[in-house]
Amino acid sequence: MDYGYTVVPSQSDKDEQGRLLDDPFDPRCTEWLVEIPTEVSWANLPGADAVDINAFSAMAQFDLYMQVQTHYTAHNTSATIEFREHEIEALTDALHGTIERGEGYISAALLARFDANATFPRLPFEPIDAATYERMQTEVIQRRVSSDFFEALQRYDMGEISEAGPAGCDSDKCLLPLAKPNS
Repeated sequence: MDYGYTVVPSQSDKDEQGRLLDDPFDPRCTEWLVEIPTEVSWANLPGADAVDINAFSAMAQFDLYMQVQTHYTAHNTSATIEFREHEIEALTDALHGTIERGEGYISAALLARFDANATFPRLPFEPIDAATYERMQTEVIQRRVSSDFFEALQRYDMGEISEAGPAGCDSDKCLLPLAKPNS
């Protein structure tokens, strides 16, 4: 926040009626989401705005990725399939059927469509136009208390949680300490 970014409660933080919390300092809040306005380079390419990627259904995306997996790659194809709520059942049926019939596989991340914000609030990415991006960037600068992100972060780091080193089992062996046998 000292760097100027907006912080909101996560999508899992809700009140007793199931409504999303709005105040990151609400005692019921367990996680924060940090909103960082970001510009992607491909958005400024000539003609990028002429292709409506939202016109491709989840099934069309799945079919494309399966064609790539079957005919163009010799490894596990990685894909992100964006869906709307009404597409979930057909997509899960297609994924299950492909696996059941042994027709290959893909490594797929499933992500709710941007235009599905009402159904899936606080998505990890939200499309914005250039004017909104410029306004948000200006607001970040206006809220900024510190121009050094690391210095701002250190101001609140009490050293309570050590995030150094690899995860316990992220390789061919677990690095967690072995339990001592009862003696």
